[in-house]
Amino acid sequence: MTRRELLKSLHAVDEKHLDVDVLVSPASGGYSGISHVSVLYVGHAVLHLAEPTPVEPPDLLAVSGEGDFVAAVDPADLKNVWAMFRNSQAQDLERGDDGTTTIDVRGYQRVCSPGANAMAVWYRASMLGMLNMFSEAPLKSWTHDGDFDDAVFQVAATFPMNKMRTSVVYDEPPFDVEGFVKQVGART
Repeated sequence: MTRRELLKSLHAVDEKHLDVDVLVSPASGGYSGISHVSVLYVGHAVLHLAEPTPVEPPDLLAVSGEGDFVAAVDPADLKNVWAMFRNSQAQDLERGDDGTTTIDVRGYQRVCSPGANAMAVWYRASMLGMLNMFSEAPLKSWTHDGDFDDAVFQVAATFPMNKMRTSVVYDEPPFDVEGFVKQVGART
């Protein structure tokens, strides 16, 4: 089958575009989770020769745990993910980027112990990052050069935290910040 016959058989291309030179993108087009080949017309829309394989995005609320609470995690996993956050941000800033890298869940799984709930670890590390952004810096006493004392990770690994829901605006963190800080202080 010729390219012209293939394109005509798709019934998606009108006659005037059948003889236009095309570029074929590599499978996936650079996006993980998509397996297709695209025919690209310069100045025209992309024509997909195969349906993309649907990939479910990670469920950011798949942090298991009882009811509305986030699962407890290993403090060592939490510390490793926090280090990954910091290293990634530092590398971005060195390159002149804004320091907001996106890390795939598999990256978190690689630095966690086998069988760890990487999404729960990520969530808890994200809550530490949020606390770090507060102007009153509630964890300042246990922060040194952007890293936390072990007591912070120990408390953050098990402290009761609510799951945050999408499309809901929150006026406060999903956990008792004052109680969290008190527990960290009691461990030091």
